[in-house]
Amino acid sequence: MGSSPLWFIFTLVQCLQIALALKGDSACMNSICVDATVEGDLVTYELTPLLDPVGWVAVGFGKRMINTHSVVMWHNEDGSTTLSQRYASGYFEPRPVRDPPRLAKIVEPRKSASNSGRPKFAFQIPVNRSLLANADPRENLVFAYSSTRPNKDPDSSLFRHRHVGHLQFDLTKEFVQVPSTPIPTKSKDKTEQGTNANYKRIEKLIIVHGFLVSLGFLVILPAGSLIGRWGRAFTPKWFKAHWISNMAVALPVITFGVLLGPVIVYSKESFRIHFANDHEVGGVFLLFAYYAQVLLGRFIHNRRQKLAQLGPITQPHPPLNILHIALGVTIIALAFFQVRSGLEWWETLTGRGPITSWALPLWKIWIIVFPIAYFAGYALLPRQLRQEREAAYEPILAPAEEPSQTDRLLAEEES
Repeated sequence: MGSSPLWFIFTLVQCLQIALALKGDSACMNSICVDATVEGDLVTYELTPLLDPVGWVAVGFGKRMINTHSVVMWHNEDGSTTLSQRYASGYFEPRPVRDPPRLAKIVEPRKSASNSGRPKFAFQIPVNRSLLANADPRENLVFAYSSTRPNKDPDSSLFRHRHVGHLQFDLTKEFVQVPSTPIPTKSKDKTEQGTNANYKRIEKLIIVHGFLVSLGFLVILPAGSLIGRWGRAFTPKWFKAHWISNMAVALPVITFGVLLGPVIVYSKESFRIHFANDHEVGGVFLLFAYYAQVLLGRFIHNRRQKLAQLGPITQPHPPLNILHIALGVTIIALAFFQVRSGLEWWETLTGRGPITSWALPLWKIWIIVFPIAYFAGYALLPRQLRQEREAAYEPILAPAEEPSQTDRLLAEEES
């Protein structure tokens, strides 16, 4: 009888034998846990995203996103799950594939205490027998995670991934499930996680990167802007201090700090593959915007000096000058939000608490104090304009002569 105690014991022993005989591998990165178990001719992959909200998750069979077949999954509002097999021929959205080399199907995730309460995705796909027959049977996987859910249709457009990474599985070894890493939470305990901890090499690089870009964009550049805003009303030497701050000092600090970003992304310790989120893309944009600002400033200053040699300057603030000021303020404003997202990504990428107990409070104070200090300088605008009118018709002295306090103000216009 199927309900007899002997049948129950026999079934239980069979299940235990199957469980003990499972081959596969598992691993967790900072945004996802992946379990792979081989059963006969099939391998079952279970994906557990560790970040919220959960949009779609994907696993690709290869070392890189390009020229790689992948399985993309997402949960729908009606409780169903969509599976879409795709192929990426470049660093853009992978396209659906009608006849993939290995056909995947949705399965129910195994019951496990690991990652309890987290959404899970599971699919089965024929095992790569040629890979298992190799002397090195390890399989390279790339994964991607997005916080935006597509439509129910498997051919729906995918919103850009928020995080990517690289995993390497050995499907021939005895399967041992790796517990998931702690899910980041906004709690007081999290602050203690990063205290007196031994930092990994990549975490040290992130700290140096964060320090340099914060110093460059939120200390040195604002200092140069305040010099330009306040100093021009009092001394003709304001431009030299402005130039030293915003170019001579800021340029190497910002350049080196931003370039540490790609070093971190492509580090073997991170396996990030390429730029994958708004913080990384925003960093590249800010760097080139800063370079454009420096070049624009040099052009304005050189052009102003040539015009001053020809005669009186009757248009002290042409459109390029206004653009230079607006671009500088915009860069600093965007840098505030870039640094804030960097503080958040430190916690997400490392699983630690806040990098320091004072970084965020200082950021909150400075984002209020700097705009007040800068725009308060416009109270001196009448004084500045009056001095510029007086200086416009003063002769530009020969280099051997000593200039007065006002006759070079206009020639030394901001850059």
